[in-house]
Formats: sequence, C-alpha cells, structure tokens
Amino acid sequence: MNLQIRSLSGVLSDEEKKYLRKKLLWFEEHLPNSTTLTVGVRQHITKRSNQAIEMILHMIIPGAKKPVYVKLFKNNFNEAVDLGREKLERIVLKRKGRGFKFNLKVPRVNFFKKGER
Repeated sequence: MNLQIRSLSGVLSDEEKKYLRKKLLWFEEHLPNSTTLTVGVRQHITKRSNQAIEMILHMIIPGAKKPVYVKLFKNNFNEAVDLGREKLERIVLKRKGRGFKFNLKVPRVNFFKKGER
C-alpha cells in the first residue's frame, strides 16, 4: 500500500507523521499492495484562536468502481486521525463484505402434485 501524507497548510511535525502512519498501518494488511491512500491535512486558524484540523482521506483500491473519500473536521489532530481511521475502516469493511457476498437460491422441489395436497 502506498501512503502519501500531504500538509495542505503549514508543516506537519515528525511526531504527527509517525502517529498517522501508526494508525493507518491496519489497512496495509487488509488491502492489496497497489492500493494508494492519500492523506491531506489542513489547519484552519480562526479569530478566536480555535485551531480546526481538516483531514481529507482519499483511497484508490484497484478493481473498485469508486475511490473512497472521507473529509472531516476536528479541533485536535489526534482526534481527527482516530475518527478518519474509524470511518475509512468502516467503509472498507463494508465494501469488502459486499464483494465476497453472494446469494444462493435453492430451487423449489415439488414432491406432490397440485391435486394431492
């Protein structure tokens, strides 16, 4: 799995990058090697000095019709990473379940003729 971390505003510290990699390593075991996950982090600073973190997760899975796209806002970087991982994990598991699920219809067997019952 290819993991690309991009800071859309400002610079991410090494600790934040390590935390991101640590949280997103779960996907490496469950997805094909040619999967690409791009993480974009943008920091919004408002007049009241509230720091809002915007996180954009974009995952391209080979063989899937649509890429997975998650966008969220949180006040804390760690909360944003945790919530983004949970959302992405939920979507991936749902799609993986759909891909391997099949319905088997059992044919109806009539032992009796219409008039004998």
